[in-house]
Amino acid sequence: MIVNENYQISYQQLESEKNSFSKETTILIVLEGAMLITMDEMTTRIETGELFVLNTGDHFMLSAIPSVPCSYLELGINNLFFATQFPAFFYTHFDCQPKQKEHGKMYAIASLRRQVADLCLVEFSDDPLKHLKVNLFLTQIILSLVHNFQKENGTDYHLSDNQKLREILEYIEEHYQDGILLSDTAEHFFMSESSLSKFFKKETGDYFSHYVRTICIKHSLSELLYTKKSIEQIALDNGFSNSKTYREHFKKLFNDSPTHYRSTHFPESGMPKKSNQKSQATELKVKEILVPLYSYIQIATEDVRSSELSLKTKQLQITTEKQTTEYQKKEIIIHIGAWDALASKKIQEEILDVKKHMSIKYISVQSLVKQIPLSVQIHEEAAMNSFPAFEKWDYILTFLEANNLAVFYQLSLVEFKALSVKVKDLYRQFFRYIQNKFGTKVTSQWKINCLFKGEPLAEYHPVFLEIKKMVADISPKIEIGAEIPLSDPFFEKEEQQQVSIFFKTMATICDFLSFSAEPNYVFKNLDSSFPDLKNYHQYVLNKTLYIKHLLKEYEIKLPLYLTEWNTLTGMTRNSNGTFFRGAIILKDLLMIDTLVEGFGFWLNIEVYEQQTQNRPLKNDGLELFHYYSGKRPAYFCLLLARRMEGMVLAQGEEYILTYEAGRYQLLLFNTNYFDPHLSSEEAFLKSQAVTFEIELTAIKIGAYQIKQIEFNRHNGALFYTYEDFQQAKMLDLEAQNYIVDRTRPKIKVFDTQIDDTFNYYVTLDTNGIVLLELTPILS
Repeated sequence: MIVNENYQISYQQLESEKNSFSKETTILIVLEGAMLITMDEMTTRIETGELFVLNTGDHFMLSAIPSVPCSYLELGINNLFFATQFPAFFYTHFDCQPKQKEHGKMYAIASLRRQVADLCLVEFSDDPLKHLKVNLFLTQIILSLVHNFQKENGTDYHLSDNQKLREILEYIEEHYQDGILLSDTAEHFFMSESSLSKFFKKETGDYFSHYVRTICIKHSLSELLYTKKSIEQIALDNGFSNSKTYREHFKKLFNDSPTHYRSTHFPESGMPKKSNQKSQATELKVKEILVPLYSYIQIATEDVRSSELSLKTKQLQITTEKQTTEYQKKEIIIHIGAWDALASKKIQEEILDVKKHMSIKYISVQSLVKQIPLSVQIHEEAAMNSFPAFEKWDYILTFLEANNLAVFYQLSLVEFKALSVKVKDLYRQFFRYIQNKFGTKVTSQWKINCLFKGEPLAEYHPVFLEIKKMVADISPKIEIGAEIPLSDPFFEKEEQQQVSIFFKTMATICDFLSFSAEPNYVFKNLDSSFPDLKNYHQYVLNKTLYIKHLLKEYEIKLPLYLTEWNTLTGMTRNSNGTFFRGAIILKDLLMIDTLVEGFGFWLNIEVYEQQTQNRPLKNDGLELFHYYSGKRPAYFCLLLARRMEGMVLAQGEEYILTYEAGRYQLLLFNTNYFDPHLSSEEAFLKSQAVTFEIELTAIKIGAYQIKQIEFNRHNGALFYTYEDFQQAKMLDLEAQNYIVDRTRPKIKVFDTQIDDTFNYYVTLDTNGIVLLELTPILS
């Protein structure tokens, strides 16, 4: 339930009969299924998307239809607020039922439903203009009810009395904090206390003192939920003489104490509190609510104005006059899992593809050898130094040396400790072999990253020292680092002691440090039907900044690597595929480049699945290639980020502008953070598109060729390309290669003359990216 001082919204699943009494004007909308509503011995069936308005004082019964699941929302508008906006409220009834579709009310019903959807969606948002929009939508809803659904009830009232009531209500609204009394109000309006009391009860149906206390309670909700003020202070601030009266009236209104109400809605941390009570069966999941609400916004009738369905527009006024910093590009680590995978021709071709376009430095392996290879055993048995003990690995080493690629070895201390003495000795032989064959120029670039994976540090500290000594004896130039023991979600676990031990003992003898960030564990630990996913969308940034803070706190100055990371994707392959997150990945990349020395990507989906099959999460990560070496969105995000060159002239929430050797590059991104499970809803995705009106000033005058590269779900996302082939049960190699060749960003090129200012319009799909390159044309 969402409670506001002027309204309340609840989302429910109807599973049995519900008898109730409407305390305020309430709008019912069926989100899914159907229900029966009975009033005054008349039963009406309400289908998906249909509305029913209940008036104050209505007794009604809701009934579920067997085998037809029904979810619905209730929007109750506070009587006091309604009356201040429409003083005739107390004389008015509203009639809005499904039957009115047949009597010319279809457009009015669609408009009212859209306004309710707008109000609900704003409540879910973090819009800085939320308060203004909420009041606007609520006023629109009241206006729609009054203009289109007001029912003549034959009651006569005097306009003069109506105006007097309005003035009294406004006076109470302005002075409620002063502990307003009946006598004060009567004196202000030149009335006796008895006449004011009778007039107020007749016009509103409520006693003056009860009305005033209710107003005070409604206004106190924001302080109760969003401040740390005591109940006593809140009571005094909102017109009560003591907290006892406040508590008593609060209990009457909400059937709950203020203290318990506060704790069950928002605790001191500001995050939804975990309840010990069993969740009610009526709770709905986010998708069950948001999907129909977004559809109500998109559904148009013949009378809906085109402007209401137009795209959002943002104006970007960018100047090139001020140079800031050089565009940063940090080291890229490519994960391939097992060492032997480097012998694969397909793996090598994909690595060279990435290196050609993005200048990668490290190849990450997570397992070297778990048992002694047959060639090594024969070498030892034959006792012949010339016998090729590492023949297969020679090809791998030659490939790495020829392409100037270093190894980033992710060594699990848990696995290393379990190795036999002979296998550990094989490690020493292998490193000496590399040293003898290729010299120090190869091994001096290698890094060994030791992983604990949540194990007690005290137990594996000796293993870490053993590895460090073994490597130092072979080549002191090989860098040894360790992963910071901060598992995900990092803010939900008590690991301060482990972290403290790590930074005080192990970090001090490391050459570098590393960490990983996986936000999708949130889906395994959700306690709320309305999760705050925005924090998890920004999870990589939050964890990185937290670790940077720890480094500063412990006075450690070491290179930091984000070895493995992900964005929020959802927990299914379908949501992972449909949730195009290009702009989200790109924005994270731009941030990571400024905070760490390097970061990693998995090379392809196959090696990722092989290496991570025992993990609790089964969703995809940030792999660069799909099957048949098709490029995944992460590939194009990294490509576009690495394509930028030179000095950063300007940067904002939706863009970055660089300049190099006469050429301007403007990278635009429409970043949208939402529940990944909504990504299959086309109406919602279309609603997130935005048109940028660009005004780029202080451009050097001359002729330019403009290259526009568009990367979005329809131009560069494999999942959406595959959708065009869903009618075929199986695709042959020719079709697969066609899909791979077709899946790429769209390029548009044209020439133009620029006289100081470049004005341009471009539309970006949800999480879409556009790169504009302005290259001077030499005359």
